[in-house]
Amino acid sequence: MNKISIKDISRSLIFMMAFALIFVFLARGFAVSSSSSEDGMESRITTAYRGEARNSLDVVFTGNSDIYRGVSPVDLYDKTGITSAVSGRPNNSPEMIVKDIEDILRYQDPKVIVLETDCLFSGKNPSFTKKQAAAPSPTLFAKLRSVVREADSAIISGINFYFPLIKYHDRWKKLKLSNFISHPSRFYAFSNKGMAYSGKVKPYTGDPNYMESSSGAVKTLSAENAAAFKKIYETCRQKNIRLVLITVPSANTWNLSKSNAVQKLADEYGLTYYDYNRTCPAGFDWSQDSKDGGNHLNYSGALKVTSDFGDKLQNDLGMQASKLTPKLQQKWEKDFEHFHTRIAKPAEKSTGK
Repeated sequence: MNKISIKDISRSLIFMMAFALIFVFLARGFAVSSSSSEDGMESRITTAYRGEARNSLDVVFTGNSDIYRGVSPVDLYDKTGITSAVSGRPNNSPEMIVKDIEDILRYQDPKVIVLETDCLFSGKNPSFTKKQAAAPSPTLFAKLRSVVREADSAIISGINFYFPLIKYHDRWKKLKLSNFISHPSRFYAFSNKGMAYSGKVKPYTGDPNYMESSSGAVKTLSAENAAAFKKIYETCRQKNIRLVLITVPSANTWNLSKSNAVQKLADEYGLTYYDYNRTCPAGFDWSQDSKDGGNHLNYSGALKVTSDFGDKLQNDLGMQASKLTPKLQQKWEKDFEHFHTRIAKPAEKSTGK
C-alpha cells in the first residue's frame, strides 16, 4: 500500500480551499440584493426583523397590509433614533399574529409592539381553510409527517441562507460585475425593514367624512379574534412589552363602528389606541397619500403617519432613542441612505379607477 505523502495532503488541502473560496465568491454574486423582490414577500415584509442584530429593535409593528404600507421604520429612526421593523402579511389574522409574535421574540426583545387593528375584523387567514378546520384530529403518523416536513423546510431554509448559490443558481442571465463586488453581509437584511414601498398615487374620491357618516354602533369581534387578541395581550404582558394599538388611514375599509369597538377593547385592557381615521396626521391628503383609491397608503401617506407616530412614541409613551453601538448606528444610517437612493422613487400619479 502506497503511503500518502505530506505533499499530496497539502495539494488536496489547497485544492479544497480554492474550491471553497470560488464557491463563496459565486454565492455572493448569485444571491439577491437586499432590496430585490426576488427573495419573496415573506423575507421582506414578514420576517425582516430576523435580519437585524439580535435584540436591537425597540419597536415592532405587526398587522396586515395596512401596516406594511403605513409606516416606514428607517424614517422613524431618522426622526427619533428609535429602531423598529414591520412584520405584516396580506389578510393577516390575530391567530397568525400570535405565531408571528412568538417568532419575533426568538430574535428581538422589543419594548413596544404596535398592532394595526384592521386585522381584528378579518376572517380566518387563508391558510386556515374550512377543510382544515373541519378535519379530524391528526393521527400520530400525520403528526410525525408534519414534523418531518417542518424539519425539511428548516433544513432547506438553512441551506438557502448559508448557500444562496443553490437557491439562486438560475440567476446567471441577470448577473453583473457589481453582484460579485458589493453585497450585503446578512442575507435577510433589508433596508426597508419590512415596509412595502409604493410611490404610486391613486386618490380617494369618496366621502371625505366617511367616519362621521358611518354607523357608530360598536362592532363585535369574532370569538376567535377576541381569543387571539387576548393571547397577544398576555404574551406582551408576560414579557413586559407595551402593546399599543394603531389604525392607519383606510377610507374604504374602516368606519366608526370598528373604531368604537377597538376603543372599547383598549379601555378594557388598559391600552393606548391611536386611530388616524378619526384624526389624520398633519398634512394628510387623500388626493396625494393613497396608492389605490383609499385602501392603502403610498409612501407619502406612510411618511406622515410615521412622523406623527414618532412624536407619540416620544411624547406620549416616553420612549428615547435606541441605545446602539457605533457600528449599528452606522448600519442604520447606511440603510436610511440606501432606502432613499435605491428604493424610494418619485411618486407616480394615477387617476384611473
